[in-house]
Amino acid sequence: MSFDQIINRKNTYSMKWDGAQSIYQNSNLIPMWIADMDLKAPEPIISAIRKYAELGIYGYVEYPELTDIPQVIAEWLKKRNNWNVKPENLGYSSGVINGISLAIRALTQENDSIIVQSPLYGHFRSAIEHSKRVLVKNDLIREEKSYFFNWDKLESQIVANHVKMAILCNPHNPTGRVWSPDELRHFVNICQQHQVIILSDDIHSDLILPGYQYYPVASICPEYSNQIITFKSLSKTFNVAGLQFSYYHTTNNTYLKKMKSTAQYSSNPEWPTSFALPALKAAYENPICEKWLQRLLVYLASNLQWLTKEIESKTPAIVTNSQSTYLAWIDVSYLHCSEKDLLHELNNSGIGIQSNKDFGLNNNDGLFIRLNYATSKAVLKQGIQRLINGLNHLHKK
Repeated sequence: MSFDQIINRKNTYSMKWDGAQSIYQNSNLIPMWIADMDLKAPEPIISAIRKYAELGIYGYVEYPELTDIPQVIAEWLKKRNNWNVKPENLGYSSGVINGISLAIRALTQENDSIIVQSPLYGHFRSAIEHSKRVLVKNDLIREEKSYFFNWDKLESQIVANHVKMAILCNPHNPTGRVWSPDELRHFVNICQQHQVIILSDDIHSDLILPGYQYYPVASICPEYSNQIITFKSLSKTFNVAGLQFSYYHTTNNTYLKKMKSTAQYSSNPEWPTSFALPALKAAYENPICEKWLQRLLVYLASNLQWLTKEIESKTPAIVTNSQSTYLAWIDVSYLHCSEKDLLHELNNSGIGIQSNKDFGLNNNDGLFIRLNYATSKAVLKQGIQRLINGLNHLHKK
């Protein structure tokens, strides 16, 4: 299977492609916004789904904890992350954000403060505010082409706002930063001093680009693991977000019970879709899938290297040194224009991206775009050319 294959996803109920037409009002647009890939999943996953589909019955699915799935997940985490987890310390949700929302409602009270590092993944804001909690933003420090924690501000904001919970994005979306063991220890030490629960969104943790390494915060700081809940999924890794399944880990049995109890009365039950468990079993057990993942990471790194050189050689834009994911974080502050004008120009140029407002930034923070480069090289080249054309046209105005 070649990642260079161009797959027509139009008229397939795709949020990325069909949904983009209603969002951007441009039927000829190349969508490079939402985080799913234009690349086929590994063949063993496709075969597992096809085999299940041929049953012709798609009834309710057994609770994952009553199956072999917890052991399959535990073995994957040991193999990929050298992280020893007990199957009984796992919980399940229809998605990582749903799981995080569940933890917020189960473990905090209305009007409690929750701190997030900014730029932030927009659904963190939604999960916090829809639960009637208070969002506290701690801006990351930007140096050269990378991002770092602002330690002094992190602690002062925790104290000033009586923060009860912190959401860590590991690796970080949208900047692609992979946190080091020392950074994770420092983060945990601050939270531990002030009795702050940590929710770690690690959904992109399998998508670490060559030369970098991911560390689960709970494995780096086992002494505080009973105050850490780590959220993971196969959805980004193997491009199966539509299967609606994720899992979370904590050594705190009280937290697990509270989350499961809250889930029983929520609109986001723990039940996965019919195809999720067969797909996960194939993804985590079949060695072909892991080989596919290794090839994918090389392909993504090649795409990022090419687009960085292309954009920076033809515009004054600055592409952040991403260490993970398939999302480029690009500084276009040199344009000195409004976000509205930027989006209008790029829409007219035929490319759909996300920008400041989706990541908790305002005009004082500069002007940034997030671009999904997990597509074939042919489509990527078309999209980047449209981006360059739009940026240069706007720069001349």
